[in-house]
Amino acid sequence: MNHPTKLTDLTTKEIALMATFSSIWIASQVTLGPVVGGLSIGPFSVHGAVNRIVGWALMLILAELASGFGRVSVMAAIAALVTRVIRTSPIEAVTVGAGYAVGGVVFDALFYAPALVPLKRKYHGGYVTVSSLVSGTSAIVPYLLLKLSVLGSSAFLSLVPLYAYSTAKGTILSLAGTVLGSAISSRLRKFRK
Repeated sequence: MNHPTKLTDLTTKEIALMATFSSIWIASQVTLGPVVGGLSIGPFSVHGAVNRIVGWALMLILAELASGFGRVSVMAAIAALVTRVIRTSPIEAVTVGAGYAVGGVVFDALFYAPALVPLKRKYHGGYVTVSSLVSGTSAIVPYLLLKLSVLGSSAFLSLVPLYAYSTAKGTILSLAGTVLGSAISSRLRKFRK
């Protein structure tokens, strides 16, 4: 069977999956994000947990159900765009949204890079974990660049411990989402057989 690999070769199933998963990500963030994001575990906030966990779970599921690069990127971009328009600070909203879109593109690229496909087949669980860690970390880069440009290098450097904590937290939450997505995806594969 000839599988489409270009974004222009989308199947009806893939369009439906991208639309459905974007909607789930958006609805989760709009409804659960403010509630969960307002919680703290001691001094640690769980702000961003819904976006990271739900988003990365859906990225993995879509990547495993779809047939090529671009599907995850489009879903992440749609979800980032829609969930960011409700923010009060437009510059920060665009920057954080760009981060989620970047995370989606990086995840997509790592999942479908032709040179890396043999590694993914051979070490699937470990490969998906590394993809999650890299894409989860890349999602904060636009935000850090904004802070650097606004604050300047001296003030930015003084806040590096805060940014390191935020990066680690976001990356761990993305990994948690990928673990959840992997569990869901393995159940879906059983139903498809």
